[in-house]
Amino acid sequence: MHQKLEAALYKAAALTFEQLCFLFPTPLVESPEVGATAEAVVQVEFEGACGGRLVMALYGDPLLSTLAANMLGEEESPALEQQLDALKEVANIICGNVLPEIAGAQAIFRIHPPQLLVDATGDLPGEEPVAAVGIGLDEGWVALRLYMTAERGE
Repeated sequence: MHQKLEAALYKAAALTFEQLCFLFPTPLVESPEVGATAEAVVQVEFEGACGGRLVMALYGDPLLSTLAANMLGEEESPALEQQLDALKEVANIICGNVLPEIAGAQAIFRIHPPQLLVDATGDLPGEEPVAAVGIGLDEGWVALRLYMTAERGE
């Protein structure tokens, strides 16, 4: 995995969590619990200058409800559907912010709508991420993995 890609992914995610969710990220210095179950996993696929997908897994209860409440400016925990929509929007923003960082500001991408994944990881057999970062948050952590295919000749 490439350190420059991981730095760009961490930066895009950290800024999004700070500015949109009012959550203050820290790098994970120790590995999270092995075999921990994600509270939710979201995927955002993209195509254009290069293709691929961003997978974001959220760990820790009540991180999902806190993230959504902070984004929506609510005191109470929003309904689960709103929480999941907020999580999808965060993944979408992170993806939209990291792509110009890694492909250049002039690169054009089509970002597909975020999808909630029902399996625990979002991993596909034989697929290796080009970047993977973990971000600690007050009530849990987030794992982000960026998968990319070869550049297109457009």
